[in-house]
Amino acid sequence: MIPVRDMRSILYATAILFAVAVLGLRGAFLWIEYQAALTRAEAATQDLSLLMEEYTKRTLETSDLLLDDIVTFVQSRGGTDTLHETGEAAEFLSELARRSSLSHILLITDRNGQLVASSIPQISGAISFADRAWFKALRAGAESYVGSAVFGRFSHELLYTYSRRISDLNGNFDGVAHIGLRPNFLQGLSRPDDTTEQATLGLWGRDGRVIARTGLTQQQVDSGIGHTALFNEKEAQRTGTYREKDPNDGVTRIISFRRLERWPVIATASTPLSVALASWTKGLYWSAAIAVVILAAFGWLTWLGVRLSRQTEQSQQQLRAVNDELAQALADKVTLLQEIHHRVKNNLQITSSLLQMQARRFSDETVKAAFQETQNRLQSVGLIHDLLYRKETGSTINLHDYLDRLVEEISSTYGATARDITVSLDAEPIAVDLERAAPLALVVTEAITNAFKHAFEPGRGGQVQVIARHLDGRIEIVVRDNGKGVSGITENASSLGMKLIRAFASQLGGNFTLESNGGAVYRLVIPA
Repeated sequence: MIPVRDMRSILYATAILFAVAVLGLRGAFLWIEYQAALTRAEAATQDLSLLMEEYTKRTLETSDLLLDDIVTFVQSRGGTDTLHETGEAAEFLSELARRSSLSHILLITDRNGQLVASSIPQISGAISFADRAWFKALRAGAESYVGSAVFGRFSHELLYTYSRRISDLNGNFDGVAHIGLRPNFLQGLSRPDDTTEQATLGLWGRDGRVIARTGLTQQQVDSGIGHTALFNEKEAQRTGTYREKDPNDGVTRIISFRRLERWPVIATASTPLSVALASWTKGLYWSAAIAVVILAAFGWLTWLGVRLSRQTEQSQQQLRAVNDELAQALADKVTLLQEIHHRVKNNLQITSSLLQMQARRFSDETVKAAFQETQNRLQSVGLIHDLLYRKETGSTINLHDYLDRLVEEISSTYGATARDITVSLDAEPIAVDLERAAPLALVVTEAITNAFKHAFEPGRGGQVQVIARHLDGRIEIVVRDNGKGVSGITENASSLGMKLIRAFASQLGGNFTLESNGGAVYRLVIPA
């Protein structure tokens, strides 16, 4: 019989060994969780920096188009000198600002920096911008210039600027076309969550000057980060993520950056390391509390812990087996859905082929055209099932991928290349559910087909543009051509194609319009 003292020693020793094992395991898990928290935070800042890069590129590209229009306008009027005495330039800028989707201020200056015209009435009169860095850079020979953050002397708000050189017919400097942009998009992009709370987004010049930043104040517009690793050790990298202590506030941050290729701009997203590790730190405190309880427990917890761990292991094995069965069942379901979509696509293709064979039996071109239109409609629906089959997207399709395939099919059917008709696509990657995909596809098919059939005179080429985008909680799809247009909006209202378009638009709960604006413009707006 083991002595009581020895049994107690064994129990104490067992309890101590158990506590050491628990602490060791928990320490390993804490290290793994620490690395995982850092990885999540780095991934979040990388995503935000990518969003910043894409939005900034889109903003600057749109600004380029606006500046091109302004430069062309000035040159067509004979230069900046001819615009001083007229209000034509101000009217042009106001109309251009009204039609633009950007929130901005448009200006034109002459070669001396004097204001010629602006898009807002409050900025007028004898005003000089010759002291601005953007004017000096363009007068010195730069073709374009992305300006630092400034506090607008007239708008009294923080702006960042983009400017373009205006040259006369001899290539000499004639003035500046200028846009003042409001950085409101920074607040829209910084959506706080567990890993991006207190995230700071910024745009910086290649020399470290601040262009735009969340939380930027008027007193900070002259600040810069040219002394940081981003402009020293990381200078040769286009993208990257690193950690650095801010010398101003002593806070260590996780920073991701991306350098724009076309413009001397760097997009950054950062979050404090303490915020990124906040949930892990909370878990660490709980772990310490649990460790204290474990260390205070007696030896009998060893036996109880072993028993509970075995029960837990058995439960996990059972749960893993159930999960494996569910995963297999889900995989079987996905395979079945793919097969269904594949068969539907094949059946539609067979039906289309039968229609093509039947059409050959008729000599009447009207009848053949009717068969061709029906084939087009079947092909547009078949493409939906083909995408669902190939990309495993479940019950949704990517509208950009679908329209790309649809435009290619219809262009081939109607001989776009031979007829010198170009078709361009500008579509966002919008997910559309299968229930709405089919009627939406048929509406777009009818609109594009009508453009090929009716927009262009025989022997004359043209352009067809297909646009799909999000717009204020809705989806807008536009099919525009530069053909002869329509003599009356209801000209083809009684045709089968137009009836189908209006019927499907109603089914989608949307609104369809047809107008003549430099050609026919089909516009469908449905809820997102």
